[in-house]
Amino acid sequence: MRTKLYFALLSFSLICGFNGCASTPDKIVSTNSVAATNDLTAGWKQMKFSYEVQHPYDLQLTNRYSYDAKTDTHDFWVNFTDKPHAPPPNRTTARTEMRLETFNKGEHMFDADYYICPGTFACIGQVFDAAHGPMQMIIASPDGRVTMRGHDLVMTNAIGRWWNLKLINDPSVGGKVKIYANNVLVGTYDSRGPRDYYFKCGVYSRENSNRSEVRVRNIKMWVR
Repeated sequence: MRTKLYFALLSFSLICGFNGCASTPDKIVSTNSVAATNDLTAGWKQMKFSYEVQHPYDLQLTNRYSYDAKTDTHDFWVNFTDKPHAPPPNRTTARTEMRLETFNKGEHMFDADYYICPGTFACIGQVFDAAHGPMQMIIASPDGRVTMRGHDLVMTNAIGRWWNLKLINDPSVGGKVKIYANNVLVGTYDSRGPRDYYFKCGVYSRENSNRSEVRVRNIKMWVR
């Protein structure tokens, strides 16, 4: 049975150890030092949020996920051979993903720092239409590229260093989805108008992957 983990991020902490890839540096490395100084959160209000962590249904949460409260870092890992997050008839590929709470009013921004471990081939972030599935899927490939659905480039040389990802979704009529890497706009897409949406982060296995792992820290939700 799927284990759910809900809490207000700013008021709760759970301390676990890390697994998998090598130690990570404390400083975010930016590929664009000028653009990275832009404060994209100006005019936004930070909000508390809740979430659940989806993971292989036959495993304990701690077999595929840990959280370090001292550094505010979530560690997600999964093997392609793992079972999906829900028992049959579910036939999706294996995942360990944070599913953030649903929203349908106000422009929302997911803001977090990522560290992709070598060998990862997985979806690491999603803008999700609750009724009809993912609208945008951020894919990390073993060659170091991060793309939107394997096509539009989001980031290069992304493995083994910290970088920042921001996903914005405006649920209003004519609203847009915007993707930023290190505060540089890398993609703008149509949203789907008023309905329920949510963000996801973690690792959702791609076909022919092996073991995927990503660390995500300083997760923030903004609204305006």
